[in-house]
Amino acid sequence: MAEHTKHYQDDLIMDVGQLSAAMRDPVPENRVFLWMCRPCGTWCFWEWEVYLRDTEAHNTWTYPEYIAQADQIKAYRITVDPGQPGPSSLVPGAIQPLNYREQVERVKRLALPIHQVTLAFECGETRAMSYADYSSHSCELIRRFGPIGATYYQPENKGELDALLYAERHPPKQRSRRPKRPPTR
Repeated sequence: MAEHTKHYQDDLIMDVGQLSAAMRDPVPENRVFLWMCRPCGTWCFWEWEVYLRDTEAHNTWTYPEYIAQADQIKAYRITVDPGQPGPSSLVPGAIQPLNYREQVERVKRLALPIHQVTLAFECGETRAMSYADYSSHSCELIRRFGPIGATYYQPENKGELDALLYAERHPPKQRSRRPKRPPTR
């Protein structure tokens, strides 16, 4: 990142904070991220959220300007190990390099629509609603309950999203083909 990102290097501070917080999350899916390193900053998103259409994560990951500059983007899947952060800023886990151009095309092709949204307001109130209701009533809810602390998106079928993410993380192995032997006589 220090060599590749010339501007907005402080983005990494936010990314490390997000990854460190994930160490304490008991939900394994909330410890897997897609991370993008660009000449002008970085982005770090939950992988599952990138695969839900119309989320900020999906729209940013598939932003046409980024796709046009795909050769300048380094992308990774980061899986954070559970535990407690240590005294340094190191976050234990695994980093898998991705071909951004190929990966973003899979995201565009495979992403699922949002079915339900759960809003956690800073006041402690929580509301779950359909995506259509969220789109038309979010301003009214903010006036009623105040600022939104967190937004969680769900597809209609979580099993479908789980299967999609599993397939992304465990692609089929290419079997090497052996030359066919000529028929024996």
